[in-house]
Amino acid sequence: KRKVVKLTSPNLNYLIIVGSVLLYTCVYLYVYSADSFSKETFICNFRVWVFSLGYTICFAVILSKTWRIYYIFNNPTAKKKTITDWILVVVIMIVVIIDLSILFLGTAIPESRLTAVGIF
Repeated sequence: KRKVVKLTSPNLNYLIIVGSVLLYTCVYLYVYSADSFSKETFICNFRVWVFSLGYTICFAVILSKTWRIYYIFNNPTAKKKTITDWILVVVIMIVVIIDLSILFLGTAIPESRLTAVGIF
């Protein structure tokens, strides 16, 4: 039974859990209503970051696991191909860094920054 659990890459499954927790946290951020304009603007930007990072982490892990299966079984030669979890973690981190750079640019450029609309 332990071999089956090991074959599912538990380290990568932990990353899926982290991404899922970020996505679940995002629900509470969308429900939260701040009492001031500056807090609401911060929450508005923060929930975009949390949602995007959670989704990117979950999707990147599933995509990398699928890529490993494709790489192993789409082997016309008889050579054994192995891809360790750490190689997949590097691929996941590259995808997350790309997402973080897009989020940073979107937050840093004043014309694209999210602001709260006056209901206060």
